[in-house]
Amino acid sequence: MVKQGIVSSVDLVNRKARVTFQDTDNVVTADIPYAQHVSPLINDVAVVALFSPNLANGMIIAVRREG
Repeated sequence: MVKQGIVSSVDLVNRKARVTFQDTDNVVTADIPYAQHVSPLINDVAVVALFSPNLANGMIIAVRREG
């Protein structure tokens, strides 16, 4: 499944981030990795590939900066 959300935290050392999904009552992922070509910042719109219903099993595959 692919979902869109907002980057809510970024761990640059471990190359992981958390994403908030506003369409599902602001549910937040666990720390998930982001793809090699992606450099997320807080409040970026993130495209997340989820590999199972578990929000810890996914990867940020793209981001878009707003404004």
